[in-house]
Amino acid sequence: MKILLQIYFAILFTLSVFMALFCLPVAANNSNSLFDLTLAELMNIKLVTAASGFEQKSQNAPASVTVISHEEWQAMGARFLSDVLITVPNFHVGKPQVSFKHNEFILRGLSGTQSSQIKLMIDGESMEYMQDSGLLNGFHIPLHGFKRIEVISGPGSAVYGADAFAGIINLVPYDENEMPSLIGGRIGSFNTTDMYGSSVFNVGAAHLQLALNYAASDDDKHRTVDADLQSVFDSIFNTSASLAPGVIDDHYEVFSLLTKFTFKNLSLDLYSWRNFDVGLGAGVAQALDQTGEASSSYDKLELKYDLSDIVDGSLYSSFVYKKNKGTSNLTVFPAGTVLPIGADGNINFVEPVGFPLFEDGFIGTPSAYGKSYAIKLTHLFNATENQFIRLEAGYEEQHFTVEERKNFGPGILNGTETVVSGLLTDVTGTEFAYMPDAERSFYYLSVQDEWQLNDAVQLSLGLRYDKYSDFGSTTNPRIGVIWQASEKIKFKLFGGSAFKAPSFLDLYTQNNPVEYGNPHLKPESVDTLETGLNFEYFVNQNLMLSVSYFDYHAKDLIDTVPNAELKGNVAQNIGEQKGHGGELVLKWKPITALTIDANYSRIWPKDENELDIADIPTNLIYFSSNWHINEDWNWFINSKWVKGRKRTVSDPRDNIKDYVIVNTHVIRKNLLPKTSLSLNVKNIFDQDAREPSNGSIPDDYPLAGRQIMLEVAYEF
Repeated sequence: MKILLQIYFAILFTLSVFMALFCLPVAANNSNSLFDLTLAELMNIKLVTAASGFEQKSQNAPASVTVISHEEWQAMGARFLSDVLITVPNFHVGKPQVSFKHNEFILRGLSGTQSSQIKLMIDGESMEYMQDSGLLNGFHIPLHGFKRIEVISGPGSAVYGADAFAGIINLVPYDENEMPSLIGGRIGSFNTTDMYGSSVFNVGAAHLQLALNYAASDDDKHRTVDADLQSVFDSIFNTSASLAPGVIDDHYEVFSLLTKFTFKNLSLDLYSWRNFDVGLGAGVAQALDQTGEASSSYDKLELKYDLSDIVDGSLYSSFVYKKNKGTSNLTVFPAGTVLPIGADGNINFVEPVGFPLFEDGFIGTPSAYGKSYAIKLTHLFNATENQFIRLEAGYEEQHFTVEERKNFGPGILNGTETVVSGLLTDVTGTEFAYMPDAERSFYYLSVQDEWQLNDAVQLSLGLRYDKYSDFGSTTNPRIGVIWQASEKIKFKLFGGSAFKAPSFLDLYTQNNPVEYGNPHLKPESVDTLETGLNFEYFVNQNLMLSVSYFDYHAKDLIDTVPNAELKGNVAQNIGEQKGHGGELVLKWKPITALTIDANYSRIWPKDENELDIADIPTNLIYFSSNWHINEDWNWFINSKWVKGRKRTVSDPRDNIKDYVIVNTHVIRKNLLPKTSLSLNVKNIFDQDAREPSNGSIPDDYPLAGRQIMLEVAYEF
């Protein structure tokens, strides 16, 4: 792959030089861009789909909406989705504590297991790891090929069903004939290399557009920690197996393909994503793993047919096929470790039978495969001149299978062994696997009604009913009122409920030394009053202030409780979280060429015992400045201040330190004809920023240090 990259950059450089020497100069593009608009004009043209399931102006959406366009994230030099999400009020991108997802998303204090309380979508279809309903392993989503990112803060189950709990992230691809034709690449610190390209092809009534991304990095090798969980075991059993001090490793090699084919009333959309080489972070058990490996993939194929000719309004039928895969070969604890093993072959500190030496390590290869089939019918129409309705009905089947080989657990060990080798036993399809194969199906009915009561007041009502084969049914309503009090002032009031379906992992985990699933779980639920108040005020055409207040109550959250019979922890609906807070947003263009964005978020999250929720930032402050110097130069700088993270009551460590990270991006367009060059610096001041661990890594998780990237792109 490295040789291909060298060839790619050689071609790109040669093409740029050829255009500079032999082609006529290209005049500067004087067409209006987003940077030339006033804030009032910009807000009036920003569109969103995720709020109601159909495209509408973001300022009229019945939800708290943040929309980031491709022009905006290109100005900031964003490579991945996570780079953009730091700009969203009350959104934090952290690090997961017991997985190798690489990222953890927290919105208004809610996240869930593996970020499963935030629904991630590609063009309205969920993108998730079926095993736990959360982010894919090694989660990095390149942005080239998408035209905007929509973030809905608050419940969305009335439109999108399960897991639209804390909010929704929707990546919207370019529509027909919108995709730019270009190639580009980046190279920089941590042996990081990107390449991307896109183009469109038209033959008669047939249209094809595609976008490719490749991104690879070795990660920052200075993200070291002094001790891990194996260090604790070494002190107990007088061993020296720990690999600490060592590096937390989030390296990756990501590829994505986004295509759209249309022919008359038919469209075919494909999104394919791969992470061929997933770094294992701090290790799946918080013991550093330098020999394990993992990969992850996701594919979505959607076939849509436009039936609008036979009805009033718009009518679409869709078939969606999705599959995802996560494979791994994990050295859970390193070679030379000694562990207490119970009669069932699992780690057992309470009733150990023996203390064998694992000469090659405590090894497992849990791998999961999920696929789903869905059909849906969507009808959009005007019931009256001032009333717009969306109706949707759908059905989906999900099929989940696992594979596993390991050198521990039931059917392999009984605790009497003194030495265990690295020879692995295949338990796939047996009762000794970490999960059985599983499946579920559900159908749903949804209605959204947007009603313009008069020139100043808009009422939005929504309701969705879901019927699942495994846990039953749930109904989730929502209501939104928008009052345009004057030309400059707008008030919004939202309320609604949402649910998170128990994942296959929640339901069926078995043969696990840490926790067991529970097939009798019911869905998590949340009731939210958004805003009480959401207030937007245009001081003038180039200065806008927005204030929002929210209050939510999440119930039946899935957590584990000790079970004497199983001698482990079992999943139960016992958790509860209450939260309230607010967000202050300022957008200002003091001059046409300069845009200032700032937001401050505050939240007070409590659990069922009125204790502070641990590890969640209670204060987030974001600031950015974008200076569109002229048609050829642009300079962007931003910063994110993360503060107010507390430990659990049982954690004796000091509260984790606050941090501020500053990034900048400079673009020079038309350096050569149709060629741009940019410099991107992340974490300019090389801040020692850390995300909280559960204590097994006492030092917490260090974030990457300063990273410098050089990018070149050519339009054709």
